[in-house]
Amino acid sequence: MKLVTDRGWSWTPAQWEMLLALGPGFGAFDETGLLGTTLVTPYPEMQAISGVLVGSWAERKGIAGALISNILDTGPSVLYATSMGEPLYERLGFHSVGRALEYHGEITGAAAGVTRPATSGDLPSVVALDRAASGFTREAFWMHVFGPSSVYTPHIAEDGFVCTRRMGETLVIGPLVAPNAAAACEIIADVAAGAGPSRVDVSDPEVAAFLLGKGYEARGGCALMVHGVDDVGGDRGRYFAPASLALG
Repeated sequence: MKLVTDRGWSWTPAQWEMLLALGPGFGAFDETGLLGTTLVTPYPEMQAISGVLVGSWAERKGIAGALISNILDTGPSVLYATSMGEPLYERLGFHSVGRALEYHGEITGAAAGVTRPATSGDLPSVVALDRAASGFTREAFWMHVFGPSSVYTPHIAEDGFVCTRRMGETLVIGPLVAPNAAAACEIIADVAAGAGPSRVDVSDPEVAAFLLGKGYEARGGCALMVHGVDDVGGDRGRYFAPASLALG
């Protein structure tokens, strides 16, 4: 958390704990303590890399590159890169296959009722829908989502689902799977209605236009990058928001 504060990240202890429960974390150390981190969330198809964080007092020493190089020989990899990190990942052999922008705003009024709270009985269908759309088989993540200590709240929609979680006062929306963009917009409006400030990371132009029309503001985006494969899998035309930028 000292690194988080130093770099102005919004990650919470609960996020770190969840990611460390889902996969290994690696650190760079010297006699003063922790200098940098990277996290790995393994899926059968590829590994998601996140938490690449180096203290300002240890920058420009090649620490981030060394941390990532340490894990690249374990198989295909995927990550979301900021504009600052993208050149580093390109040097390490990653290439961009998409881009997501953050949209921040608020939807007032009553929910339309196109979603309902998920129950444990929905878990198998959500895992299957997620695998088909995202291309990732991630039962461990979904067991966490449906577990008692989850930071996520899952909702079911027709031929899709969505999760929400709180980051401070902001409601973060994702992952979101829907049969088409129009349905995705309805789902976003449903879970965001009356919930205060919300954020959703999207790349679909129709969903982006919908959010802008609702007064949302587009902020910094991230490139979706892969290493060791040509592209991510799944039917990405149905995957409208990631589980998080850390999880893909």
